[in-house]
Amino acid sequence: MPGIIAVHCGAGFHSQKFHHNYKNVCKTACKAGVDVLKNGGSAVDAVKAAVIVLEDDPLTNAGFGSNLTTDAEVECDASIMDGKTLTFGGCGAVKKVKNPISLAHMICVKQSEPLPLGLVPPTLLVGSGGLKYARSNGLKVVNSKKLISEKARRQFEKYKQLLEVKQCELLDTVGAVCIDDSGHVASACSSGGLILKVPGRVGQAALYGSGIWADSLDKSGASSVAVSTTGCGEHLIQTQLAREIANDVKNGSFPPSDLNRTMTEKFMKSDHLRDVKQKMGGALVLHANNKMEVSLLWGHSTETMILAFMKTSSDKPKVCSSDLWNRFFLTSENY
Repeated sequence: MPGIIAVHCGAGFHSQKFHHNYKNVCKTACKAGVDVLKNGGSAVDAVKAAVIVLEDDPLTNAGFGSNLTTDAEVECDASIMDGKTLTFGGCGAVKKVKNPISLAHMICVKQSEPLPLGLVPPTLLVGSGGLKYARSNGLKVVNSKKLISEKARRQFEKYKQLLEVKQCELLDTVGAVCIDDSGHVASACSSGGLILKVPGRVGQAALYGSGIWADSLDKSGASSVAVSTTGCGEHLIQTQLAREIANDVKNGSFPPSDLNRTMTEKFMKSDHLRDVKQKMGGALVLHANNKMEVSLLWGHSTETMILAFMKTSSDKPKVCSSDLWNRFFLTSENY
């Protein structure tokens, strides 16, 4: 079967003025992931490559160009999950690491490497510990100022003066889901967090079960699923939305209905968010049943969500600017 990768630039509000730019970076990210798959790389390698493209573009809120904390610094979160092994790697509130997804990938991969004296390798590293780990393993580390884009600086100055953060306009968390030609899945996400966030704050992009989920451990006897969520991190953490979606889609009978039900019952109507007036969340989902029939789904409660997807057998990606028309939006593509 052909491999498939899909990426998103977040669920939130994307100004119509920049839709073309968002679509272009999504297409470039898809191509990077597909190139990895065509060269024999795994789904994990492919989502890493795709997210690096998204992190390097100042338009997104991940890596270079991330939202600034109240101390005017960039602190990033990222994670990767390998559905083949169920291994997860995450990093949170990390400074100076050029591509946080590379750190999350390294943490994920190194969990399969035995340590002396029976020591247990980390699943999640934050702050200075994450930076030290990145340096010791040869990842690219830069001066903090090199991660601040002009756009991020302008936003910081504007909202610092207003003292009122419009979070719904600044949720360009990025992510990717992938299924490789062997039928295994992986997912990834990366985020600079909310603008004017408290230093040290860690969002869903770093946390197990909240930002991503991937499971293809038993692809011959059960369905496989990969999920990457986006939106307000606190909302996604309190509902553990990625894992809830994965479990319901994996064990359900009709993926579009299963995703719709989870987003409605376990997010929009969640008791954990009962006092939240504007619930901001979205998800990008790949599902493959044991006959290797694949569906790509996405849904969001925010005004917009921009994404792209591509098969290894295709010449170019397909791109979508998904808009909300006063209701929860859900759609799917079948392969």
